[in-house]
Amino acid sequence: MNDRQIGITLSAFFKTVMAIVLMSLFTNCNKEANFHEAPDEHRFRKVVLTEETMDPTALAVTKDGKVYFTEDFGIVKVYLPESNSIAIIGELDVFECGEEGLIGMALDPDFEQNGWMYINRTVSEYMNLPCSEIYSDPKKLRGDSSSHQAISRFMIKDDVLDVSSEKVLLKIPNQHMRHMGGSMAFDANGNLYISIGENTHPGYINPYAPLDERPGRSRYDTQRTSSNSMDYRGKILRIHPEDDGTYTIPDGNLFPKDDPKALPEIYVMGCRNPFRISVDHETGTLFWGEVGPDAYADIDRGPKGYDEINKTNKAGFFGWPYFIADNQPYAKYDYDTEKAGAHYNPEKPENNSPNNTGKKVLPAATPAFIWYPYVASKKFPELGEGGRTAMAGPVYHYDESLKSDIKFPAYFDKALFIYDWMRGWIKVVRMDENGNLEKIESFMPSTRFVSPVDMTFGPDGALYVIEFGTTWGNNPDARLIKLEYIPGNRPPHVEISADQTIGACPMKVNFSSAGTMDYDEGDKLSYAWSFDGESVQSTSKDPSFTFEKPGTYQVQLIVTDENGAATIQNMEIKAGNDKPKLSIEIPHRGSFYWKNETIPYVVHLSDKEDGSLANGDIDPSKVQVTLEALDGTYAFEMTESGTQELKSRGEKLIGESDCKGCHRVNEKVVGPSYIDVSNKYKGDESASTYLAKKIISGGSGVWGEVIMNAHPLFSEADAERMADYILSLGNKSGNVKNMGIEGTIKIPDQEAKTYVLKATYTDHGSSGMEPITVSALRVLQPPKLEAENFSTQHDVLSEVGNTSVAMGFSSTYITFKNIDLTSVDSVTFRYNYGGPECSIEIRTGSPKGESLGKAYFHGDSKARRGSRELTIPIKPTSGSKELFFLHDKAPDIHVEIGLDWIYFHRKGEAIN
Repeated sequence: MNDRQIGITLSAFFKTVMAIVLMSLFTNCNKEANFHEAPDEHRFRKVVLTEETMDPTALAVTKDGKVYFTEDFGIVKVYLPESNSIAIIGELDVFECGEEGLIGMALDPDFEQNGWMYINRTVSEYMNLPCSEIYSDPKKLRGDSSSHQAISRFMIKDDVLDVSSEKVLLKIPNQHMRHMGGSMAFDANGNLYISIGENTHPGYINPYAPLDERPGRSRYDTQRTSSNSMDYRGKILRIHPEDDGTYTIPDGNLFPKDDPKALPEIYVMGCRNPFRISVDHETGTLFWGEVGPDAYADIDRGPKGYDEINKTNKAGFFGWPYFIADNQPYAKYDYDTEKAGAHYNPEKPENNSPNNTGKKVLPAATPAFIWYPYVASKKFPELGEGGRTAMAGPVYHYDESLKSDIKFPAYFDKALFIYDWMRGWIKVVRMDENGNLEKIESFMPSTRFVSPVDMTFGPDGALYVIEFGTTWGNNPDARLIKLEYIPGNRPPHVEISADQTIGACPMKVNFSSAGTMDYDEGDKLSYAWSFDGESVQSTSKDPSFTFEKPGTYQVQLIVTDENGAATIQNMEIKAGNDKPKLSIEIPHRGSFYWKNETIPYVVHLSDKEDGSLANGDIDPSKVQVTLEALDGTYAFEMTESGTQELKSRGEKLIGESDCKGCHRVNEKVVGPSYIDVSNKYKGDESASTYLAKKIISGGSGVWGEVIMNAHPLFSEADAERMADYILSLGNKSGNVKNMGIEGTIKIPDQEAKTYVLKATYTDHGSSGMEPITVSALRVLQPPKLEAENFSTQHDVLSEVGNTSVAMGFSSTYITFKNIDLTSVDSVTFRYNYGGPECSIEIRTGSPKGESLGKAYFHGDSKARRGSRELTIPIKPTSGSKELFFLHDKAPDIHVEIGLDWIYFHRKGEAIN
C-alpha cells in the first residue's frame, strides 16, 4: 500500500473517529461533581493559550475574555479568544535588567468604557545600554539620578496602545539596587494599590536585614526606604486615579494627608519586596507576597530568612527591616565590629538611621499572616521546603448564576489562592469569617507550575496564570495558561507504546496501553486498535500484531468510556528494514581519560539484512569512524526517541534561549547561520570575547541592518560558552579521516579536551524501505569536572562568577549525568569555605541512592576567600550513572561553600 492509498483509507477511518469524539463532548455533563467535597485534581485541565511570550510579568482578563499581558522588555500583548491568537498592541521604552523593566500592569475598573491601562515600568537615561554595562560601571550605577519607576496611564483603542496618551501619575526613585516589587491592583472603590520594593542591596556575606548606617553605605541601609515615611519604596501605595490623569488620596491611608513628615500615598509600610498583590473586591482585603532574605539560621543578629503572605483591611506597618515573620526581631548591628546589639521592639519601633528623612517613631509592627523559611516549616508544613518566592493570588467567589462549563466549583468559594515562583506550587488558603487562618490545601499537587508569576480569575470562572519559565530570563518555556474545571464525565487518559517501531518483515509488534486510565471511578473502558488505518482490528488492552508487508503504518488506539467520552493516541510503525546494531567497545574504561594514555577500541556491527563485520559481510570502509577533540565540557542528553545526544554547555544555553528564533546552524533565518558566523571569524583569537559581548549587548550593522537583540541576563562566562560553541561549528572539516573499525587513541600530555569517538553506518535499505543510518558514540572526558557545568541542580544559590557554585542548604545538590566510574578510586574537591564542619556526599541515581563516599569540610573566617583541596576515597563502582553531590550541614550554619571543580583519580594514581 502506498502513501496515497493509506491517506485515502485513513480519511474514512478518521471520519468515524471524529464522530465518536464529537459524541463524547455531549456526554460531559452526565455526572455531577459533589461541590461540598474537595474536587479531584484530575478534574482540572491545564490549557496552554500561548507560548508566544518572553519574560512575561503581569496579566489582566477583560469581561469579553481577552487577556492582556506584559513582558519585561516593554512589550504589551493581547490574547484573542475568538481567533486563539496573539497580537502585540504596543511597545514602551524601558530600562530592562533583572528585576527592573515593565514589572506591573492593571486595567481600569471601567476599562470596557475608557480603555485605560496602568503600567509600572523602569525609566532611565541609560535605557539603550545593556544592564551589564550599568552594573559594571560604578559611576553610571550611582550617578543615574534620572532612574525611576513610572506609574503611568495609557489609552488602548481597538487593541492598539497609544504611546502618546501617557499620563504619568507617580515617579518613584530607583537606584538600580534590586527589589522593586511592581504589582498593581484595584479595589471595588476604584483605588489603585501599587507595590514597591525596598530598592536596597540585600548583602551577600550577611544576608539579614541590611542596616548599614556607615557613611557612604546608604544603599545598604533599607531604613532609608522601607521604614522611612518620606520614601515611596518598601511600601504598598494606595491612590485614587482621576479622569484627568491625576490622583487623589483616599481616606484611611497610614498617615494624615497633611503630615509634613510622611507621604500621604502610603497604605502599607515596612515591606521588603512585595512582588505580587491582590485585592478581594468583596471584603476589601489586600493580600501580598513578601519575598524575604536569604539568611539560613537564627543568630544573635536576627532570625533566619522567611517569605511571607500578608493581609490587611487597614493601613499599617509590617515590620521590615526590624522584624520578620511573626514579628521576630533583628538586632541593631555594628558592621565594623560585627557585633549585634539590642533587639528592636515590635511594640515601639524607631528609625534612628542617619539615612532616614521621615518619622523616627513608627506604628507598632503587624505580624505576618503566613511565613515560611527555606527549610520545612513546623508552623506551616504544607508549604514544603527549598527556594522560595511567595506571591499572593486572587480570592475566588463562586457565582451560581454564571453560565460556564469550566468555572471553579463552589468548594473554592471565598478561598485565597497563593503561589510560589521557586517551588512551583499553588495553594488554597481557607479563612474563617473574621479572616483567621483555618487551613492550607494543595491545589493540583502533582502538577508543577513553571515559575508562576501572575494569576487572576477570568469572567468564565477559570484561573488564568502566567508561567515565567525555568530560569531568570529568556525562557523558551514561558507561557500563558488557563486552568479549567471539568464538572462532568471526563475522557480517558490514554498512553500507547510498543516493544519495537522499526523492523524487518514479518514484524511482530507487541503493543501496550499501560498507563491508560479513567479518572471517573468505576468507568469501564473499551479499546479499539487500528493497525492499518482502515478498520478496528483488535479490542484488547495489549494486543500483538504482525506486519507482513513493508510500509509505514499509522497505528491508532481509541479508548472510550461507558458514557461515550473518547481519547485517541497514534504511533508510527515502519516495517521492512531492520535497524543495524552498532557499538564501540573500549575495554575496562569508564567516562574519563588521563594524560599520556594509549586507549584501544574496536567497533562491532551487525545487520539483519546486510550481515556483520565479524563474518566479513560488511565492507569495513563503509563504517565511518572519527575522533574529535573538543574544547569545553560535554554531556549526554536523552532525546525524545530515546537516543543519546552529545551537547556542550554552550549549545545547551543557546537551545534554552531565544536565539533559535533568529538563527539556525546551517541556514539564514532573520540573522546569519551559526556556520556563517564561525567562518567569518575563523582564525580570530579575540572572536570568542567579541561575540560574547555582542550576545550580551546586541547590535546591528555587521550582517546588515537587522537588529540583534541584547541578552543582558547572560553572564559573560555563559556568553563565552555560547560563542565558543558557535565558533566550533566552522572548524569541522568535510574530509575527516576515517580511523578504521579497530585502533588506538593516543592522549597527549594534557587533560583539557573532550574526546568523542563516533562510528556511523548506513545500511542498504530493504523491501523498498529507505536506508537507516545509525551512530554510536564513546565520549572520553577530562577527569576534572567544573562544578558550574552540572547537569541538574537543586537549591544552588548562585553560580559564583560562573566559575563555581554556592551551596548553602542541606537540600542543595548538583548532578552529573551518564558518568561511569570504572577505574576511579578517589575524588578531589577544590573549594572555598569559611564555616564550621559541613559535608558533601556522593550518591548514585538519586539523592537517596547508594553512597560512594563523603567529604567533610572545615573552614575559618580568615581562609574563606582562599581555595583549598580535599581528596577522599570512593567506593568502587561501574556502569553509567547519574552522580549526585549532596551538601549537608548543621541547621545553625549560615555560610555557603563554594565548589570550584571535582577531579576523578585513576586507580593507583599517586596523589600530590
